[in-house]
Amino acid sequence: MARFTQWIAKAVESLIDPDRNVRQQELVQRLHHGIVAQRQGFCLSAAIQGLDYRPSDLKTAKEQVYRHVLSRGWTDGKLTSEEQGIAAWVAERLEMVPDDVQRINVEHACSHFAGALAQAMEDGILKAPEENRLREIAASVGMSLPAFASRFFRQEGEGFLRSIFSACVADGQISQSDWDYLLWTTQRLGIGQQELLAAIHPQAQRFVEHVLADAKADGALTPQEDATLQWLLANLGLSGEFQTYVQQEVVVLRLLAEIAQCRLPSLSPPGGVEIRSGEIVHFYGGAMWREVRALKSGMRLSEHDGMLMLTDNRLVFSSPTKSQTLRYHKVVSHRGGYDRIEAQIEGKPSNTFLLDRQSPVPYAIFSTAVAMANQTRVLKAEGEPTRHIPRDVRQRVWQRYGGQCAECGATDYLEFDHIIPVAKGGSNTDSNVQLLCRRCNLKKSDAI
Repeated sequence: MARFTQWIAKAVESLIDPDRNVRQQELVQRLHHGIVAQRQGFCLSAAIQGLDYRPSDLKTAKEQVYRHVLSRGWTDGKLTSEEQGIAAWVAERLEMVPDDVQRINVEHACSHFAGALAQAMEDGILKAPEENRLREIAASVGMSLPAFASRFFRQEGEGFLRSIFSACVADGQISQSDWDYLLWTTQRLGIGQQELLAAIHPQAQRFVEHVLADAKADGALTPQEDATLQWLLANLGLSGEFQTYVQQEVVVLRLLAEIAQCRLPSLSPPGGVEIRSGEIVHFYGGAMWREVRALKSGMRLSEHDGMLMLTDNRLVFSSPTKSQTLRYHKVVSHRGGYDRIEAQIEGKPSNTFLLDRQSPVPYAIFSTAVAMANQTRVLKAEGEPTRHIPRDVRQRVWQRYGGQCAECGATDYLEFDHIIPVAKGGSNTDSNVQLLCRRCNLKKSDAI
């Protein structure tokens, strides 16, 4: 908005005062020529005598001349004591306001500081000669390196800090030594840890989301992934709300890892539901049973709200309108996800149970319980397609979508999704994998 306002102001000014640029250039030429020709004999009032100008024109012209002198001094990337003296003499002869002089000095120094810092950090190591060069740039405006760096990063360099952090995590990983070195480097430049954390907050949060999406890609959490996520949450200064979200996802992933090892949770039997002797309850929650019946007149759909229970040998649905029990050993096919369990008994239409609370846990329990009941929890046959997406593919897909959902641009609850499902012949190649948030992924599942 500020830039737009400035642009409007300049446009209006050019309309009501079209000769301003001409007057300013005449002043610049007169001032520059006078300083070069007269040197010590230069007098500002004499140099501009007879010219038609406004006070704002003169101020702009003086700044242009002074900037030109500074630019020449900075040509080799540094400003020597002699060049600083010349610049100070020019500012004095031009009768410039000290605050304006300091502002312009800092602007030039910041520009060269950014270039020198970028060059110094190309290899990720701040060497002594590079640090000395930065120190010289800060000294050119009478400041220490920590003081100048702090001012630079407050005004100009948040983007640079973010780029440094982004470079550290470009391969999707960051080690304790990488983080320690980043902290050490920024501290050498006068940047405190809290200031660094505030600057990199958006990139840090997106990186944690990346690590979390990687962990969710195979539906389980390895000890290394768990440790990495806990370290990131402990060190990156992320908001309490975001940390709570990540921890909730981690709890689910830990549970999925247990389920994958056939260690299903055991719950106390819910009240009001008949449990057989020795039967173990693994899940209990609200759901809607979408029943499909084959009638002479055609297929008929009815829906019943109730409670879904998964035990060690059967699925039980209880509702005031109608109930259903499916024994695992009779299930011939099934599929599911965050919001549903679909199961088919031989010779019968498919049963769909829509979960009140979206979670991958109920279907994971159901799938494992069916496999255990039928003693089919074995290794996949050779050549059978797998849903596992290689890490290098996930890394390229993440970068391609910039850590955002391909459909809505969301940056949370992200998941790697097969564009063409594996069950329908889809591959694990870059071209068949996209990044979707859970909401869009569920919408896609509904449409398939």
